[in-house]
Amino acid sequence: MAGAERPHVACEGAGGLSSGAAELWGDSDYDAIVPRYAPIYDELVAALAPQPGERWLDLATGTGEIALRAAAAGAAVTAIDIAPRMISRARDKASARGLAVEFAVGDCAQLPHGDGSFDVVVSNFGLVFADEPSAVAREVARVCVQGGRLGFTAWHESPKLTALYRRFGRESRSVDPELWASRADELLGDAFELEVRERVWHLRGESGAAVLDFWERTAPPTKAYLDSLDPERREHVRAALVEHWESYRGESGVDEPRPYALVLGKRR
Repeated sequence: MAGAERPHVACEGAGGLSSGAAELWGDSDYDAIVPRYAPIYDELVAALAPQPGERWLDLATGTGEIALRAAAAGAAVTAIDIAPRMISRARDKASARGLAVEFAVGDCAQLPHGDGSFDVVVSNFGLVFADEPSAVAREVARVCVQGGRLGFTAWHESPKLTALYRRFGRESRSVDPELWASRADELLGDAFELEVRERVWHLRGESGAAVLDFWERTAPPTKAYLDSLDPERREHVRAALVEHWESYRGESGVDEPRPYALVLGKRR
C-alpha cells in the first residue's frame, strides 16, 4: 500500500475472510501506535456524539479504541475485525475497563446484521482499505438506520512515498487510495449527506531510522514487503525510506505531516 499504510487491520473484500489477511494484520504491534492516534480517536468519537443506549457498529475495530470510547459514553457497541488476534486484544481491554462491547471476527463487505440495525456506523482507518469499496459502502448504508450517523477516517495518498515504492517496483494498491478520502460522495452520496473535514496527523521520531523501525512494527504491509525482498534489495529500500524520513528532520527530529480526511454523514 504505497503512500499511507494502514497501521491496523481493515476489512476483507467481498470474497470473504482471508486467513492470510487476518494473519498479516493480526501480527502488528498496534498498541504501540495507540497513544499517537489518541487525538484522532477522540475527535472521531466526539464528532459522532455517542448517546446512552445508541447502537454503534465499529468496523475494523483493531484493538478496540473507538469501540471502547463509545461504550464508555453509554453506547451499545458491536465491533468487528478480520483478525482474531485483534479481537482478542480488544476483548481483554474491554474486560479490564469493565466495558460491555460485543466483539466478533467479521467481514465488513458481508455484515451479519439486519437492515437498519445501527444508529451509528464508524471506522478509524479501517473500512477504507477493503478490496471491494462498493460492497462495503452498500453494507454500511444497509445497516445504518434512516437518520443515523456515519463517521470514518481515510488517509490521503503520499505522493513521495508512492513514487519511492514505484522506483523499487512495489505494486500499488488495487483500490484508489483517494477514493474514500477525496471522493467519498461517489460511494456514499446517494445514501448519506456527507461532510468532509481535512486533517493532518504527524509521524514523528528521533531519526529516519527510528521512524522506519516504528513503521515496520506498526504497519504490517511494510514489514511483509521488506521481508519479501532479497537482502541486497531490502537494504536499498530501507535506505531509501530512511532518506525519505530524514528529509523531514528538523531541530526536534523527524516530523512528517500525513493528511487525512474525517468524513461524517447522515443517513438519508
